[in-house]
Formats: sequence, C-alpha cells, structure tokens
Amino acid sequence: MVLLRKFFTPIILLLIFLSWVAFGVWMFIAKGGYWEIIQLSNGAIIPDLYAIHSRDNLMEIFSDWGKQGRLYYIRYQYRDFIYPIIYSTLLSGILIRLIRPKSFNLWVMVPMLAMLFDFAENYYLRVLVYDFPNLIPNNILYASIFSSLKWFTVLFSFILIYIAYHNRRRQYQSIIKKNKELRQKRRTKKSIKRRAEKAKKKKKLEEVI
Repeated sequence: MVLLRKFFTPIILLLIFLSWVAFGVWMFIAKGGYWEIIQLSNGAIIPDLYAIHSRDNLMEIFSDWGKQGRLYYIRYQYRDFIYPIIYSTLLSGILIRLIRPKSFNLWVMVPMLAMLFDFAENYYLRVLVYDFPNLIPNNILYASIFSSLKWFTVLFSFILIYIAYHNRRRQYQSIIKKNKELRQKRRTKKSIKRRAEKAKKKKKLEEVI
C-alpha cells in the first residue's frame, strides 16, 4: 500500500481522469459506439446502464437494435472491457490518496470489485446477444445480478470517497488548529519572556539610580 500511495500522485490521478473522459467520449462517438446504437433503437439506452434486467426488456432492446445494432453492441463491448479498468483504477487511486493506508485496506479495493462485476455483466450480456432471440433465463438472472452488484459497488465507492474526504478534511483542520494553538503558546511565552526581561532591566536601572 505504501508503494501505491507513492504511485497515485495528483498528476497520475489527473492523467487517469483525463484518460477516463477521453475513453468515454471515444466509446460514445466512435464507429459502432453508443451514439449509433441508441440511434438504431430510437433512443433506448444500452442494457449496461440498467441495474436489473428482464426478458421482456432485453427482447425489446435487442429487437429494436436489429442485426446491425447487435453487431455494433458486440464491438462496443470490446471497448467496455477496458473502460472498467480505467474508472476502477481512478476510484481506488482517489481512495488511497484520501485514506493513506499503511497496510492492506479493504475499502480501497471496493472499486476493483465493481470492475470484476462489470466484466461479468459484460460477459453475460454478450452471451444474451448471441443467444437472441432464444434468451436463457439463467443468463438473464446472472446478468441482472452482476449489473446490480456493479452499480451497488460503484455507488458505494463514491460514498467511501465522500466519507474519506470529510475525514481527511477534519484531520487537516485539526492539524491546523493544533499548529495555531502551538504558535499562540509560543508567542505567549515569548511575550512573557520579553516582559520579564523589561521588568528586570527596569529594576536594574532603578537600583543604579
């Protein structure tokens, strides 16, 4: 964890964030990307954005896509196996920067669970596209489970970041307060010392006079 703390510098996190944005834009506008898929389905969103799947919903989406749309989605899925790696690394890096663990910490690994659930979701959705129109109920169930787990862990990751940020902020404010109190004590001691020295000098002058 110490090595990861050193690796995830603000510059590295910024580069990962920019990569996440750039890759997301590419997935949206590239040939066979999200934009072309939703055009073929009259604006219907892709199954990846659902937390729960049903046979009727998937049948409707796959039917609206048509053969070309389903082909685009298969190509889109190749990119979607890279996207989870980027966002999970970014979220874990932010947590590591905020929590600063000195040893293994389970909380910073939560985004990596989201990545694994995303991979599993992608696999089962791909299988369902290949199986269309003969969708197997178990595959729909597995896709739905992994989609729910993915979105839960992503949401939980943001909650952890929020909590870690506020804890870090409180620690920072506490340090500032302690430093301020310490400086105040030092100034008070110096002031008392100066007054004592002045009083001593004044006493000596009075004795000379």
